[in-house]
Amino acid sequence: MINVNFNGRLGADAEVRTSKGGKQYVSMRVATDEFKNGEKSTAWLNVTYHAERAIKMQPFLKKGSAVSVIGSETVGTYQDKNGETQISRDVLADRVDFIGLGSSANTQSNDAVTETGKFKKTEKTDEAEMATATASTDDDLPF
Repeated sequence: MINVNFNGRLGADAEVRTSKGGKQYVSMRVATDEFKNGEKSTAWLNVTYHAERAIKMQPFLKKGSAVSVIGSETVGTYQDKNGETQISRDVLADRVDFIGLGSSANTQSNDAVTETGKFKKTEKTDEAEMATATASTDDDLPF
C-alpha cells in the first residue's frame, strides 16, 4: 500500500453502500490533476471511506465538491468492455475533509460543515449586524 494525501473534486454524488458484513461505507470517485513531463492530466481515484463521519458527510458530498483525502492507495487491474487490461486506482480513506477551491458547487458544502467535520445550522447574517460586530472589535486591537 502507498500512503496518499491529495485534493480533488467529486465526479458524481457520493453513495452510501453496505458491505457483505453489513457495515455501511461511502464510495466516491475523485478527480485530481497530475503533472508529468510538464503536461497536465486528470487521474480518477475510487475512494472508499469507512467511518461514522463518512455517513454523516455523505449528503454534502455532491458532484463538484472539493475534498482533501488522506489514506492508502492500492493499484489493481481489470478488464474493460473491449477486453483490454486497465489500471484501477483505489484509495481507502482514513480522513476526508471539505476544502474551498472556489467552486459554486462546493459553497453549500463549506457552509454546512465546519473544519472539524461537525455539522452546524447555516444562517444568513445581515451586513448591518456584521458591521456592528466588526466595529466593536476594532477598538480592542493592540495595533
